[in-house]
Amino acid sequence: MYSYINRFFSGNQRSVTVKKNIVGSLCIKGFSIIISLMLVPMTLGYVSSELYGIWLTLSSIMMWLNFFDIGFTLGLKNKLAEAIALGAWNRGKALVSTTYFIMILIFIPLCILLEFIIPYVNWSSFLNVNAIYNDEIIKTLYVLVACFCLQMIVNVLTAVIAAYQKVALSSAFPVMGNFMSLIAIWMLTKLCPSSLMALAFAISAMPILVLLLASAILFHKRFKAVSPNIKSIDKTYIKDLFNLGAKFFLIQIQVVILYQCTNILISNVSGPNEVTAYNIADKYLGIAMMIYTIILSPLWPAFTDAYTKKDFIWMKNIYRKMVKLYFASAVALILMVVISPIIYHLWIGEKANIPLLMTCSVAIYMLIHSWDTLQVQLINGIGTIKLQTYVTTIGLILHIPLSLCIGQYIGAIGVVISMIIINIIYSSFFTIQISKLLNQKAKGIWAK
Repeated sequence: MYSYINRFFSGNQRSVTVKKNIVGSLCIKGFSIIISLMLVPMTLGYVSSELYGIWLTLSSIMMWLNFFDIGFTLGLKNKLAEAIALGAWNRGKALVSTTYFIMILIFIPLCILLEFIIPYVNWSSFLNVNAIYNDEIIKTLYVLVACFCLQMIVNVLTAVIAAYQKVALSSAFPVMGNFMSLIAIWMLTKLCPSSLMALAFAISAMPILVLLLASAILFHKRFKAVSPNIKSIDKTYIKDLFNLGAKFFLIQIQVVILYQCTNILISNVSGPNEVTAYNIADKYLGIAMMIYTIILSPLWPAFTDAYTKKDFIWMKNIYRKMVKLYFASAVALILMVVISPIIYHLWIGEKANIPLLMTCSVAIYMLIHSWDTLQVQLINGIGTIKLQTYVTTIGLILHIPLSLCIGQYIGAIGVVISMIIINIIYSSFFTIQISKLLNQKAKGIWAK
């Protein structure tokens, strides 16, 4: 056993780092799955299925604020990884300090503006819910906007951790935040009446507290070489971050449209109860792809390091292994669909109804999206994302009208079908691109 462990953690330093991140993330994610599964029935025990659907829709709206990041943290991940690979520590410190400066400059004024606008929107009409919920939705949005804007600032730490190829470490923070949220919701069920605003605070504020504490500790110790300070802010790096970040920004827009608008679209075509059904199916089936996603996470900064050093042999070897793992995950996903009615009954009982057709549709979407994610994760690490900015425009333009068009005939399933169609288009382009890149045959837009 000991010799097997030694062999597993052998190889070049980059491979060993990736393996350690994978093992650490798997252990952490095990706790994450348990906490995530416990959160659903506990939340449904605190608020009704309809209120839970409204909560999921509101939290999706908050993801729109990712637009205002303009890709700076994703740009930081690549640029800082390059600086670390080259040992350029002063540059790394300036990149981190400048990114914090930019995020504060963006999200503090944005928070003030949005808090002012919130009460002037008829949210119950926009979300297609009963008008009696309008006042509570407004109060909930006050909390969500403040928490989300603050989280966007403190989230810079996760980009720094990823650049250091310490992905397992960053994955621990959401787990700790969710655990604290679980405790908070349990206390709410005992002490407070059902409240959407209280639920929003319990779920949104805890992860911020975790990241604030982690930032204070890590920048004082492990990441001291790049710890942010006012003197290190260098406005000349804004352009450096923006050139790459702007491309990620365009990609982020379609991510929000394609994935975060899903709850809103489903709510509009079928109502909040179908939002609950979609999200429970998504959360359950996501377990099958969990290991696959965990293993992919460390590959972004690892591919940045490998591409900087032109180590194509390593990259091709890793890609072949990831393809094999994808098919193993796909088999697990299919098995989970087969036993889903039993699992739903044991997990949530009669608190919500999840049709088998919804489960099957979400499974098909996950199979295609997971393949697409493999290609994109490696392409992002390499940094050749110009093609991605063009191709993802398809999703940006088509998803909403296509979802509404199909959805008016077959309801919530139509929204999922729209996601499936768009992901098939994405996967086709990006599979060709990664093949060209790894075989050093990429030219023109394929290599930009």
